[in-house]
Amino acid sequence: MWDNIKCIDSSNENVFKYVFSVEGQKGAVAEAVLYKYPTFEERTVICCSTQSGCPVGCRFCGAGEFFIRSFTAEEIVSQVDHLIKDKNIDVLKVQKGQIMFMSMGEPLLNLKNLFEAIGILEVKYPNWSLLISTTAPEMPHYRDLLVFSSLHNSVGLQFSIHESTDEKRNKLIPFEKKLTLREISKFGTGWAKATERNPYFNYCVHEKK
Repeated sequence: MWDNIKCIDSSNENVFKYVFSVEGQKGAVAEAVLYKYPTFEERTVICCSTQSGCPVGCRFCGAGEFFIRSFTAEEIVSQVDHLIKDKNIDVLKVQKGQIMFMSMGEPLLNLKNLFEAIGILEVKYPNWSLLISTTAPEMPHYRDLLVFSSLHNSVGLQFSIHESTDEKRNKLIPFEKKLTLREISKFGTGWAKATERNPYFNYCVHEKK
């Protein structure tokens, strides 16, 4: 599946960065990150990619300039499997395990494969939580996300809003076809009622200008 897999050294001994690449497909690359807090047994977190590059183009993310393609469910799952195998993590001993779809790509723009990957991962890692992190692009399938989340208790939802107004957010996330903050609030409220779980909000704190 992957022609090359590299583990890149990190200055933090609790963080392990990986790069997966496929030859002959316009240089498709996936990035995944593994964290331990402070041991794998106490808490393990994995961030994996759903796309090679990203079409959203967030100003703070280098992946936004180069979108290649979406990954298959098998490619998404294999990132998680490799990280766990590479560090010999005993998943049965992990007290708190989290898999986050937020390393590279916009998960909701690869919804079909994302849902399939989640279905596989929740069978392989039944006690782990699965977090979808999104910039909230406009799409016709938010009802599908609501229903899917309601049927899968392991699924969490995080909105990457980063700014407190639509005007500022548009400068940071120039992708035109995305929900407004009001629309995100409305969907987030509906999602919380349907799932009985609270969504998260990812916000970038910076100095006042």
